[in-house]
Amino acid sequence: MKIPIMEPATGIYLEAIKEYVKFRQLPLMSADYIIDGKTYKLVGLYKKGLFGGVSNRMLVKFIVVEQDGTIVKDFELSKKVLDFYYTFESLWLIEKRIAASLKHDPVFYAEILEEAEDITISLVPVMQRMRLGEEKYLRDFQQFFAFLKLWNEKSILCERLARDLSSPLQSILNREAVDEEMYKKIKNLVIEFIRYSDERSVALVELELKDQRYALFSVRRILEEAEKDKNINLTKYKKNIEKIKQIVQESEAALRTMKMDGIKYDNTADLNKITEIVKKRSYAKEDIITDYVNEVITEKWVLGR
Repeated sequence: MKIPIMEPATGIYLEAIKEYVKFRQLPLMSADYIIDGKTYKLVGLYKKGLFGGVSNRMLVKFIVVEQDGTIVKDFELSKKVLDFYYTFESLWLIEKRIAASLKHDPVFYAEILEEAEDITISLVPVMQRMRLGEEKYLRDFQQFFAFLKLWNEKSILCERLARDLSSPLQSILNREAVDEEMYKKIKNLVIEFIRYSDERSVALVELELKDQRYALFSVRRILEEAEKDKNINLTKYKKNIEKIKQIVQESEAALRTMKMDGIKYDNTADLNKITEIVKKRSYAKEDIITDYVNEVITEKWVLGR
């Protein structure tokens, strides 16, 4: 794989890291990070893949190097540079979410929510003859529409932040030099975007798993049964029912993706555990990036051994 915010270390930067490179490690260097008027690069070591390139995005070790090749030995400055790095890595990792947010259409959801109550009432005859009863399915539909309202609200906020992040994202992916002012601006936007995005994800998991509700399955099942029932006329709501079916399908796909990502990054496919990890990472924390830097700095800084 490639890490677009980094490139192969060369010249004085490769020389600076050479003695710390271990078997099957690949040295990469960052763009120029400008702090207090001086320019630095983070030079990192990554696990090398079997067929060349980087095995995964995880930074193993790093040093900070000045423009003349001098290795920075100051702990606080090295930590600051690492904070730059993880800010830009976080921005790169949400690239797809930013692109998706830019496509958000609030009218799409508003039209569904406007007809939500009427659609639910129309489906009551189907709910009454289903095994788990009208009360259960009514609650599922109410919770589903409440989830759509929250999703739309958070997505509107994400769309605004995505617009502000689009230009900085391209600069970072092109490895352009970054000063402190730009770094702070990007960091604040990234943290806010991740928080709103995570709140949406947690709401989706809670819709599906809280009290063993499985609301997505209920909504899909009721709509399928209603379409078979010749005594129920849903023609008036056809457009929004098709939208609901699309949202259910995409939501179920999103849950599967969350499980795969959970296995990849957190060694679990349990959605409840994944939600706990997300909440612990993001909720009630002002600066999730610096919190992480404080956790890993000693382990990852070569001179912190």
